[in-house]
Amino acid sequence: MMASSDWIEVQRLAAEFQRTQLSSTLQKLSEKNCIEIVSKLIELKLIDVFYTNDGKEYITLEQLSKEICDELYLHGGRISLTELVPILNISYHAIESRAQNISQTKSEIHLVSGQLIDDDHLDRIAEEINENLQQSGQITVVELSKQYELPMEFVLQLIRSRLGTVIQGQQDKHDHHVFFTEGFLARNRARIRGALSAITVPTSVSTIIAQNKLPERLFFAFADELINTKRIQASLSGGRQVNVATFIPEIHSRSQNEWIDNFLKQNGYLEYAALTRLGLGDPKSFCRKRFKDTSLLYLSSCCVGSNILGQIEAAIEEAISSQSWVEVLPLLPSVFDDEDAEQIIQHVLKTSQNIPDKDALVIGQSAVTSNSFVQNLKIIFKPMIEEKASEVVASGDYLQSLADQRNAKGKSFKPEQANEKKDRKEERRKKANEGKLGGGTQGRETKTRATKKKYGKGKNDSDDENEGDVVGTNSASLELEFMSIDEISNVLKKQENVSDAPDEFVEDIAARLYPSLQASFQEAARLAFEAMLSSTSGQRRQTHSELQDRLQLLLQNIKQGEKAIQFFTSLDVQQQLCRHLLKTSGSELVNELVSYVSQDTSVASDSKDLSPEARQKIISGLPQNVRVPLQGLHKATQGANVEEFISETEVALSACDVVLRKVDKKKDKAIPSQQRHLLIEQLNAAKDAALVLHVAVLLLFHTVTQTVLNASGRFVPQIITFLQSHLSPSTAELLSTLQGLVIQELTSKGDEELLETIRQKMEDLIPRVRETAVTFKKSATQD
Repeated sequence: MMASSDWIEVQRLAAEFQRTQLSSTLQKLSEKNCIEIVSKLIELKLIDVFYTNDGKEYITLEQLSKEICDELYLHGGRISLTELVPILNISYHAIESRAQNISQTKSEIHLVSGQLIDDDHLDRIAEEINENLQQSGQITVVELSKQYELPMEFVLQLIRSRLGTVIQGQQDKHDHHVFFTEGFLARNRARIRGALSAITVPTSVSTIIAQNKLPERLFFAFADELINTKRIQASLSGGRQVNVATFIPEIHSRSQNEWIDNFLKQNGYLEYAALTRLGLGDPKSFCRKRFKDTSLLYLSSCCVGSNILGQIEAAIEEAISSQSWVEVLPLLPSVFDDEDAEQIIQHVLKTSQNIPDKDALVIGQSAVTSNSFVQNLKIIFKPMIEEKASEVVASGDYLQSLADQRNAKGKSFKPEQANEKKDRKEERRKKANEGKLGGGTQGRETKTRATKKKYGKGKNDSDDENEGDVVGTNSASLELEFMSIDEISNVLKKQENVSDAPDEFVEDIAARLYPSLQASFQEAARLAFEAMLSSTSGQRRQTHSELQDRLQLLLQNIKQGEKAIQFFTSLDVQQQLCRHLLKTSGSELVNELVSYVSQDTSVASDSKDLSPEARQKIISGLPQNVRVPLQGLHKATQGANVEEFISETEVALSACDVVLRKVDKKKDKAIPSQQRHLLIEQLNAAKDAALVLHVAVLLLFHTVTQTVLNASGRFVPQIITFLQSHLSPSTAELLSTLQGLVIQELTSKGDEELLETIRQKMEDLIPRVRETAVTFKKSATQD
């Protein structure tokens, strides 16, 4: 029992407690003071607490950690941090910091993606995963990650840590995110083994998987295992891609390889297209792997063995040694194309020790010959080159070509010359007048030598030196062509050693020969031209003298012709006759002078045949100091002013250093009789009535006026009109009658009976007209 003294003490304390409770507080802290005191303690880091969201309470870290763990337990071992915010009435930041502390201090609790998960919950998840794995046979981390809303790496770590204990299965060696059961692997291994054992022909892996509904991720692993253990006699080609890989049974590969080996042995080549038809996806790679110890040439469409290469090498070697040619494509099997033939030729020429690579010449893609063969063909054209070179020099075509080239070089200077032409015209006339004062044999010879120097090659002319910068292709395009490529081909086709060659081969040879033949022709023409100049250089002085005589005669004829034209009163007739005079005698004079200056005696001898266009081309190629005067003279022949022509002639003669001799009075007096004699000869030789009438009226005109009229047949009516006042009525009537018959003959074509009558009448009149013209005397007009 309690002692009495103890009881008394208890009673005393109780009374004191009651008294204290009933007494009023003398000092009391306000709520504000309490808050300030707590804040100060927190600031001094004497206490560590969190405010609640409403700010009315404080909670310590230990208490918050305890309450978080309590809520985690109440929620089955998994709770989101966001769910704890309303439950604990604490900020997310405070909860997150304590959650991190909890996961670090307690190994059984994990903070994953804003969630707290304990090991008990993970064990339950592992048990569910194991149940699903046993039911389906395989699971993937991707599916589990979606199902449990957990990171893939966390799920993978979860499974690995419990694999063999809670989870019964194994991980895929090729894909670590896939897990299988032993039963699932065994079932699919058996299915794949059965499917592959039944296949006897090459089959794509995609077809095998689709038809047998096999798991794609297991197929290659089991197929490799079965092949490596020799359980399945086959191979996989195309890598480990389902859409590319092909399963090839060994029985098919064996028969396929036997066929390929036999074909190559018998035919000496393998066609890629044929191997593709056998089921080979990459024939070239297969051949390189299959025949890595065999020497094969891999082409674009096939590969070739040494037998065919040896045959081609022998054929090429024989063609080159015999200086012949060979077409390679017909020697190859039909599957080879031009590109294959070209590659074989290049390979043979590169690797052969018996064929000199420098002498071999590939024509086109599939023909081979030698350079010696081509050079021998060139010899065929040597006589033709010499013959044509002589022809172009003799005909003046070579000189014309040179003139065209010089013309092309001087075109850039023509505008300036045209601007200065009028200013120089008067100066040229003064020089011409001064030149008339010179004379003497020695003086003429000196001027002849100067002409040679200036016009022989044109090197000393000052203006030519300014024409040095010319594009070379212009001169090349103006060169004379020996033969075109087609013409060369036609000549080659007539040769026995090329007659059976393809047209492409002959054309290629012709194209190769063309530049050298052209160069040889130009050289031959140059030598022939120089030889011609050399042979005529000794006769140059005589040529100059003959030129003076011809020019003197032509100039006198023109002056007499102008005097004869003055007898006509009609200005229109005079103008027409002047134009005709300049186009005939004037053009002949210009041709003589141009031909002499251009140093081409062959042209000079046939100078009357130069057309105005040809004459203009030659003039354009001459040096400037003679080109401008001759162009003025050439232009004067196109007009009707004889005085202007004579003036331009004097200027041109002076510029060309040609001095005419003084007129011989004795010879000048003999000219009328010579002209009359020439007209009589022409009259006696004429057979046609129109020509007889033409020459007769010219002879009568000469008798009446003592001048020679240069007129064509269309001026006969005007001449007869002029002569009527100087002829007897009977003579005038005779000429008029014959003129009428000539006109009737021209207008009565088609009426043979009438024509016969007209011709009979003309034959009767022709002797009378001849006799009248020859025997006519000027005094007869008085009868």
